[in-house]
Amino acid sequence: MHLPIGVFLQSPDNMKLRLVLILLLFAASVGILVWLYCAATRAPRAPKASPWTETLADLDACGRRKHVKSVQYDKFAAIAAAESRRNAERLFRAMAFSERLQEHNCAQAILHLGGSYTPPVRIILFGGTTDGNLERSIAYELRSLGERYGAEVGRAIRKGNRYAARLLARAAAADRRNASLMEHCRRIGKDRPDSCRFYVCPGCGNIYAADDLDPYCPFCLTRSERFVRFE
Repeated sequence: MHLPIGVFLQSPDNMKLRLVLILLLFAASVGILVWLYCAATRAPRAPKASPWTETLADLDACGRRKHVKSVQYDKFAAIAAAESRRNAERLFRAMAFSERLQEHNCAQAILHLGGSYTPPVRIILFGGTTDGNLERSIAYELRSLGERYGAEVGRAIRKGNRYAARLLARAAAADRRNASLMEHCRRIGKDRPDSCRFYVCPGCGNIYAADDLDPYCPFCLTRSERFVRFE
């Protein structure tokens, strides 16, 4: 014997099930409303500080220094060319190229660590003679190195960021190498024959005099066949 459908729907068990479902839906709705209210009224959380704040600042400062020097060395190269100082011209062009490579490496590291990099817009350029520009540049490189004393590299190492420490150490080594090459160029002066040639590693920006060329770059192990020649 089959019961009518209407009788089945109105059975006590189905009525209880409906009541339980309604109560559950009501409780869920109240819970959602309470959660929305709490989310709207609670104080916003302070953003979590990046563990690389100091390292990012050091990389940014390094990149900006490199940018300024690349533009300045391009100008010094033009002055040397006008004075027919070919050795100094090549050296300044090689250093400008090296500084741009290192700026690019710093910018890439900043992006990799979650920051952003913007090169300086306003740059004050110096003029003068090639001899004066060599002396000014040597003094700047040595003073800048003396002021930092490897502090940037030390901060990156203490934070456990060997990637940034390696880039900053290469940048400092390049600054010291630049000062040494410019000192040699200044000593030989304008009477030396047009004989100086320079190579730049395209990976890290390390500069070589043609007479002091290694098969590999000691900083990044780039093969010397890939070096950029300035002549």
